[in-house]
Amino acid sequence: MEDFWIEHRYSSCNYQLRHHYEYTYQILFLLSGRISYQVGEKKYEVSRGGMIVLNTLEEHTLEVLEYPYERYIIQIAPTFFRNEVKYPEIISIFIRRPADFSHLLTFKEPVWNDIYGLVQEMEREYLGRRPYWDMYVGADLRKMFITIFRECEKALSVKKMNSSTEIAYRVMNYLEHHYTEDISLDSVAAALYLNKNYIAHVFKDETGYSPMDYTISLRMSHAKALLMETNQSISDIAEKCGYTDFAYFSKQFKKNTGFSPTVFRKSEINRMEDRK
Repeated sequence: MEDFWIEHRYSSCNYQLRHHYEYTYQILFLLSGRISYQVGEKKYEVSRGGMIVLNTLEEHTLEVLEYPYERYIIQIAPTFFRNEVKYPEIISIFIRRPADFSHLLTFKEPVWNDIYGLVQEMEREYLGRRPYWDMYVGADLRKMFITIFRECEKALSVKKMNSSTEIAYRVMNYLEHHYTEDISLDSVAAALYLNKNYIAHVFKDETGYSPMDYTISLRMSHAKALLMETNQSISDIAEKCGYTDFAYFSKQFKKNTGFSPTVFRKSEINRMEDRK
């Protein structure tokens, strides 16, 4: 799975997108047409000047209401985004959302043109793969999301960061780099020189997850990606996701997805074939 991916699509008719989800942060940037975009229970009508911002694993679907339909899709690995952007209040666009958060952001023409220029620049760097292209893309992501933050701060209802948030981000970063290991709350606390009960309280309050639930979600996302993108055996995938007990991995996977790993792999292969 790439850290950064961008695609430009133009369709004059017969385009549809069924319910699905991604394992990355995702941005839809609409150039022309009009679409109905549903994220969970929320539905938005999007036209030129609109941008949809999705967190990982948010189910969404799209219906084109007016052609021609032209858009960019950008997908960003969460770790890559946080390493490149680094500003907690901006990162919270994807993570620390209030209940009234809107996935649809709209921009007036001058700002929209500025963001469009950055999107085109990222596409050139991504396709060209010249030396340090990923650093170039990272710089453009910083510019784009600083612009988004400045223009849409009230609409985003971004919450102010504090010391508890900083600790939650430290824990999150540690988990994202060590979730394939034999990890526990005790080991996280020891690595970060913090009290485990304090970590558990702060992390839950800031993210909505317990540290171990977040670890499981990371493992499940990694497992889904490996099931979709590789031919590795399920036992090998279990081990690469931090599970030494194959049966326990299968039980956790079914609990989190509703499918066994085998059924999930088959259904995702069929889904990808339908989209071709």
